[in-house]
Amino acid sequence: MLLILLSWVYILAISIVLGLCINKGFKVFTTDSVVTIFLGFFGITLFTGFWAIFFAVSWQFHIILLVLSAIALKFNGHAVRSYFENLKQEIHDLSQFFKIILGLLCIFILAQCASPPFIIDNESYYIHTIKWLNEYGLVKGLVNLHLFLGQTSGWHILQSAFSFSFVYDSFNDLSGLCLLLGNYFAIVRLNQYVVGNEKNKLDLIIGLFPVFNVFLFQFIAAPSPDIAVYVIGLIVFYVFAKNYSNYSKMAFTTIAVLSLFLVIIKISTFFFLAFPLVIFVKHFVHAKKHTRQLIALGSLTLLLIVVKNLVVTGNAIYPIASIESLSLDWHLPKTIETYFQNYGLAYGYNVTPEIFETASFLELFKSWLLQPDLHGIFNGLMILLLLVSPWFIIKSKHQKAFGVIYSVAVLNLLFLFVVSPQYRFFFPFVIILSLYILSMLIKKQKTIKVIVSLCLVVPVVPLLFGMKVTMLSENPTQTTSVFKLNYILNPYNNSQFESDFKTLTFENTTLNTPTNIDFFWATGNTPIPAINTKQLEYFKTYFKIIPQQRTEDIKDGFYSKSLE
Repeated sequence: MLLILLSWVYILAISIVLGLCINKGFKVFTTDSVVTIFLGFFGITLFTGFWAIFFAVSWQFHIILLVLSAIALKFNGHAVRSYFENLKQEIHDLSQFFKIILGLLCIFILAQCASPPFIIDNESYYIHTIKWLNEYGLVKGLVNLHLFLGQTSGWHILQSAFSFSFVYDSFNDLSGLCLLLGNYFAIVRLNQYVVGNEKNKLDLIIGLFPVFNVFLFQFIAAPSPDIAVYVIGLIVFYVFAKNYSNYSKMAFTTIAVLSLFLVIIKISTFFFLAFPLVIFVKHFVHAKKHTRQLIALGSLTLLLIVVKNLVVTGNAIYPIASIESLSLDWHLPKTIETYFQNYGLAYGYNVTPEIFETASFLELFKSWLLQPDLHGIFNGLMILLLLVSPWFIIKSKHQKAFGVIYSVAVLNLLFLFVVSPQYRFFFPFVIILSLYILSMLIKKQKTIKVIVSLCLVVPVVPLLFGMKVTMLSENPTQTTSVFKLNYILNPYNNSQFESDFKTLTFENTTLNTPTNIDFFWATGNTPIPAINTKQLEYFKTYFKIIPQQRTEDIKDGFYSKSLE
């Protein structure tokens, strides 16, 4: 816990200094403490991404990052001092109740981050995406070694910048810091609603975000991009709804920059670009004067996404099926690309690709809606929210802004029915619409405090005592992580599995494969290059290919070699 806290202090210091520079350089002009940090995160993500094209994200990277931060501090010292004075005042203005809630949240989030990571995606590709970045940077054709490595989220690029792998191998906790920032953002708004004279319902809506800690806590011990999407999405919703009717340059640029950040974190969030577009169209006369910097930033973001895709997958438009003229020679074979696109779509409906091909949409929708575990719960919740939300929205002061949010939610879900209707892709809208309805049902301030208190206590129970999750998760471990006292000084490793592996050699390629993990895609913390034996044998048997290095230099990457 203490080591994680120390790393967070460093991360926040760097991000605040650079965030203030981006704030000034792109003329965002936000005064919000949390938004400034996310601006810093975005800037560091872009810098790290372009660095990783050529170099490993190792100690040399941190020297340059520190030099840049020192220069930024020297020329922006007054803004930094003002930032911390405002932050001090913001914390001072919190009521005693919310100060206690915030302090306990910080402790509990640190404890969860120091415990064994629970999410299985961490074992299949989070760890290795970051490990490759730290040791080699972006590597050509890495998707041929492991399909999921082709995703390389901007959040993992940012985590690689703050993994400090050259000094310690267990820092993997950026999502925990992100959730803490999201809770702080919400609690400040909730405090304004409870203590302030003006009762803005929007502050209550956003302020109830800690309700979702009950669910999100289990995913913060690993760098899940979903956590970042939910938190940044919440901020975008808030700024959009608050400034929908009256144009604000700060609001427009904040929404646009954060939406671009979301896209580089997860391409499935591109629907969030609708919000700055709506502001631009609605307030065209004013907004058109403030687009030059945003166009430049958007172009830079798009450039990084395309270059990253070309390097790692050989496909400029990944995860869309490759076009030969836009692809490089290390892209995935068409047979694999087509199979797993079909598999991914069928998986979203909880059917096999064979059933998907013959089933009607009504049959697929029924299978999707009645899925077991969390998938079915959140699928049903989303449909319910879309059915009942209009009744609440028409009664609200913010009905036009939330009407837009509701419309984007509908379009987003319809699009996902075509590509992959997994709940985590529409969950930001589940959050905001749920909080919207919950805020309409709350009448007393005492109820608010009871809800916040319960949502602080409930996530701690599985953390302290463990909980069977057979009915709630597909995670094969089936038991939540449990905190132990020794984690106060030494956090658990970034994998829940011990690093037991064997080495296999295929022609010019040597691969490490874990001996204690059965999950098809999982490699845990096995030294790179790594692949699970089940995956290797499956691809050899059904696709007649094996991954091979392109040259003797591993930085030159991989391709899929045909065995026929």
